[in-house]
Amino acid sequence: MSSSFDSVALHPDLKQGIAGLGFTQMTPIQEQVLRFTLAGHDAIGRAQTGTGKTAAFLISIINDLLNNPVSDERFRGEPRALILAPTRELALQIESDAIELLKHTKLSVVTLLGGVDYDKQRKQLDKRFVDIIVATPGR
Repeated sequence: MSSSFDSVALHPDLKQGIAGLGFTQMTPIQEQVLRFTLAGHDAIGRAQTGTGKTAAFLISIINDLLNNPVSDERFRGEPRALILAPTRELALQIESDAIELLKHTKLSVVTLLGGVDYDKQRKQLDKRFVDIIVATPGR
């Protein structure tokens, strides 16, 4: 039996994003991982495709960013979190999931991919503050 997302200490804006996706219960991998990562510890998890691994690490990252706002001077293009994905497809999936979870926050996500015009991607970083960058090793 899985636990409700209400059973873990999450930022209210993140809880809204989770509810907006229709998630009410954590999957087993989320339940196992979030108890460590939300307490500030590292975790390694392995589970089948479609079991909520991406949401588990995004929830951890987003919750930390929301609970620890920037207090010092910020610079455009300077991310607060970097997520490396092995493929373009996975990077785009992570970005899509992050956008949904971030809907009720002021946090932003940008994806940088190899094989895409460098200057065009650089402009994304130059024009605004970026909280999360999702990238492939080629970029």
